[in-house]
Amino acid sequence: MNPPLAIGIDLGGTNIKAAVVDRDGNILHRHEQPTAAARGPGPVLDDLADIVRRLSSSPPQGVSPGDSKHLPLPPGEGRGEGTIDRVIGIGLATPGPLDLREGRIVLTANLPGWKDVPIRNALREKTGLPVTLENDANAAAFGEYRAGAGRGDDHLVMLTLGTGVGAGVILNGRILHGHFDNAAELGHMIVVVDGLPCPCGQRGCLEQYASANAIVRRVADLNRDRYGAVPRSAEDVAKAAADGDSICERVWDEACLYLAIACVNIQHVYNPSKIVLGGGLSNAGAQLLDRVNAHFRKHTWSLHADAPEIVLAQLGPDAGVIGAAMLAMPLIA
Repeated sequence: MNPPLAIGIDLGGTNIKAAVVDRDGNILHRHEQPTAAARGPGPVLDDLADIVRRLSSSPPQGVSPGDSKHLPLPPGEGRGEGTIDRVIGIGLATPGPLDLREGRIVLTANLPGWKDVPIRNALREKTGLPVTLENDANAAAFGEYRAGAGRGDDHLVMLTLGTGVGAGVILNGRILHGHFDNAAELGHMIVVVDGLPCPCGQRGCLEQYASANAIVRRVADLNRDRYGAVPRSAEDVAKAAADGDSICERVWDEACLYLAIACVNIQHVYNPSKIVLGGGLSNAGAQLLDRVNAHFRKHTWSLHADAPEIVLAQLGPDAGVIGAAMLAMPLIA
């Protein structure tokens, strides 16, 4: 009997990413398309069901092996060789907050107008497959846990460093959800008392100091009295810092310091064996990792040798779809 497969879907405000994934976390076939969330939940749910049908059957016509949006299934994996029968469930990762008990998207800024959407049951009815729903940051953490940088570590925390700062916590091999299904909002950990205002309503949140948006904004603020081009992305800031730009160097180091302080807090609260840094900022590689580790060593305690290993994520933008799919595996397998 051929081993089971699952379909992972990462529903974002801009794009839908989906993939057929095996139980080892390997992607066999993928698809990506714009979400067009402004149409409302109904049309997007129809799109999700259509994507599931396409991924469950043979590759679309005209798709070549090198295409970045679609990867054809290996020989023997198409329609007629049991692919449809082998897909045992769907893992759906979406922005939160979520009601995991009822399978609802409660409300999310990334999908305007989506309020109390019973997305899990709706997709199950449209596809006839079991569906498991998870917060997108949790799904990414689970992907790294099962198939990436956290493989084999039953206690890990992942920080997703992008437009904001997302997070997922794995304890004893299980995702930490909390009483309100809203645990691990570590991007809203306060790192500066009475600090910068955050759209969440708090002040001084981590993502106001260590996200891609925060880094670009800080450089722009400090560059007000300077002439010349101002970096427009966190990637630009990292490159300029590496090239010796004093302002970019200062801002990049400050962001790494705040991330290190967050890691110290994570160490004491969750006591993980590993902290995984993912998202767009992790593309800076050693420039991010070395500085965070240096600040971490300076600020962590010396009472006990329980410092987690801080590492870079390995799955990149595939972490969410891989994690979502692997969460769906236990439903039947």
